[in-house]
Parts: sequence; structure tokens; C-alpha cells
Amino acid sequence: MMRKVGVIVTIWVLSLCPHLIDGQGKKFACSFNSQEAASIGFLPKYVPMEICTHVIFKWFRFPRFVGRQMFFDDNDKIAFSRLVTSVRQRSSTGRVVASINGTGTDFSGASEASVRRRAFVQAASTLFLELDADAIELNWERPGIQHGGNGMETDRRTMVTLLQDLRQVVNAASSLMKGRPRELWIRGSIHPLLISSSYNTFDVCDLVDQVTLDAIWTGSLSHAPIHSSSVTINHSEFGHSGDGKIDIGDGLTGATKTWIDNGCPPKKVLLGVGLHGLLNAVSSRKINNFGEDFFKWGSGDIKRMAYRESFGQRGWSFGWDQQGLTPYATRSLNNGQTERLSYEDVNSLRYKMDLVEQKRLGGVYADYIHSDDIYGTCGQAYPLSSYIASRLQAIPSDIGFAIEWS
Repeated sequence: MMRKVGVIVTIWVLSLCPHLIDGQGKKFACSFNSQEAASIGFLPKYVPMEICTHVIFKWFRFPRFVGRQMFFDDNDKIAFSRLVTSVRQRSSTGRVVASINGTGTDFSGASEASVRRRAFVQAASTLFLELDADAIELNWERPGIQHGGNGMETDRRTMVTLLQDLRQVVNAASSLMKGRPRELWIRGSIHPLLISSSYNTFDVCDLVDQVTLDAIWTGSLSHAPIHSSSVTINHSEFGHSGDGKIDIGDGLTGATKTWIDNGCPPKKVLLGVGLHGLLNAVSSRKINNFGEDFFKWGSGDIKRMAYRESFGQRGWSFGWDQQGLTPYATRSLNNGQTERLSYEDVNSLRYKMDLVEQKRLGGVYADYIHSDDIYGTCGQAYPLSSYIASRLQAIPSDIGFAIEWS
């Protein structure tokens, strides 16, 4: 009963500012995980199309090989169709993005061999022709680099070849229905080494319509910071002697700058924002450098928590990281360790939205829409999502600029 009341209140709140960013040109891509959403009773019809210009379906599991063809999972296709139907019924402008998830090895294998590449492209075409997707996204999180990454060091070259083939499919699907352009998206890393080494950014950004940046550092203990610097690492923790430093760039500010400086039009870049908290237990000596410890060194599992459930128990102490411009919370455990929770609030989102405006980015990609306070447990429903949408609506148009990247 409380959920139904919460949904009614949510709809009323969002109706006060209908179509916040219609006509603005800035995208607000809200990701939706059907399994997680179903576990909390969040149905596709609850996705707030009043503020989401795009809904990203997570995930299509990587298609499996049967003979010389590739096929997506039937359950994923059914869940996606339900989302598409719901969006179409409630919005004439909302667009649905089919995100294809896979490991670096999956994508490397599909892009390197011509037979596999043709099979993958053919499978991707079914998302347009059979399931009515508006866009497909490659969630190729960690392309390979020389002596590193999760794929092959040839990924920088073969990624472009795969995108060229997919671009032909996208263009063909767009030509079938006038006024209904289809799009090609790719998930982009915010790790400076991967951006420079794993992506031919000029060609990638020429072929895709959007680059959605990661919301957290790969393997991270916290949300991606606005600013960061070199991190001091105690090598003895890994069986080595001495200390060392690893340069992780200038956070999101540096990551967006690197993408743009390497040839990606700002309007094609969507800044990633995680609406969930990241919970991890660490030794007490690490809690004072929360904003510097961006990577998952050592053991321990990271638990992702929805924003609305992050502080359901007592005993939390709250802090603010000046370097990352993000909030965090800590809580002592009986085993001598400390639980740390990285999360976003309106204050931290203010800095990220300033970055979107200053860099003239194309908008925001939020992970996940149902991780927000969807029922108004702590006050207003959808506090984070509504703030993002209102800021996007307030950003002046880029029409006044004399030169615009295509």
C-alpha cells in the first residue's frame, strides 16, 4: 500500500514540472535494470518519462553463439519489449537504448574475427528490426591495451571496424522510417590511460552518436571524483617493497577534457552519475583518505546500495571529501574495520552539473533511475533525478556559439 501511495505522490510531484528538458537538446539518459527494478516492485511504467529523455535498458547479456550465428537471451528480449511498450504508451519523444553488456574478451572476440563480427552485427540489427530499439549501446567497459586491460591490445583498431559495421546497420534502420533516426552509443572509460590507449577517439566519436562515461572508477571504492591527483600506494600490501604513486588524472574534469581534447565533440559526451551508494569494509587507517583511494586495492566485496536505503541503520558519521567534492559516511564494525559508504547528494551533483555546463556536454547518464529515492522515503520523491533534470533545463542553449562540432 505504501508503495502505491509513493508512486501516486511521485507522479504528482513530477507533473508539476512536465517535460523539463523537452527541446533543450540536453539528454537525460536514465538506466533501468529490469531484474533489480522488479525485486522492489518498480515496474517499467514507473520510469519518470517527465524527466528522462532516454531510458537505457540494462542489460542485454552478450549474445551466445549457435553455429555461426549469435542470439540474445529470450528473457532479456521479453523484458526489453515490456520497457519499450511502456515508454511508447506514455511518451511520444522518449527513446529506449538497448545496452549490450560483455567482458573485454567478449567484445575483443566479436570485433577481431570477421565471421564473429558479422554474426554480432546481425544480432545487433534484430534489436532495431524486431524489438524497435531507438539506439544500441556497447558497454565495452575495459578495452585491451598493451600488457593490460581485459581484452586484446588490438582493440583500438578492431573497435573502429566493429563500429563501422554497426554504423551501416544503424543508418539502414533509420532509413526505414522517416523522422525516426536510430543511434549508436558506446560506454566510455574515465581512466586517463584507457582513454588515450584503448580508444581511437577521433574515429570512435565520428562513428557513434553518444559516449556515456562511467559513473565510477573501474574497481572503485567510491564514486568518480570531480578532481583527483596522484595516489600514494604502499607496495608492501602487495608483496613489494617501498611506496609508489599512480597517476589517475584529474578526475571527471580531466576525463571529460581528455575525451574532448582527443577529438570527441562535447555534445556527444554524457557525464555518468551513480544514484546508488558503494559500501565497503576497510581497515581504519584508510578512512581519512577516502577521496584518494579510488581503486579496489586488496580484498573485500563492494555492495551497491540504493540511495533511499543507504542510511537505514544508525551509527553513521558523515564527511565531505574536498578533493573529490563528494560526500561519504563511515561506521565502525566489531572486527576493527570500518564500513565506508560513497554516495551522491544534491551538493555533489551541483558540482557535476556545473561541469556539464562548463564543458558544454550533451547531458547526463544516470545509473540507475530506481536507485533514487523513488517513493520519497526521506522527503521529496526522486530528489537526485529531479535536481539533475532541473539543472539540464536551466543550461542555456549552445545555438549562440559560432562554431559547433558535428
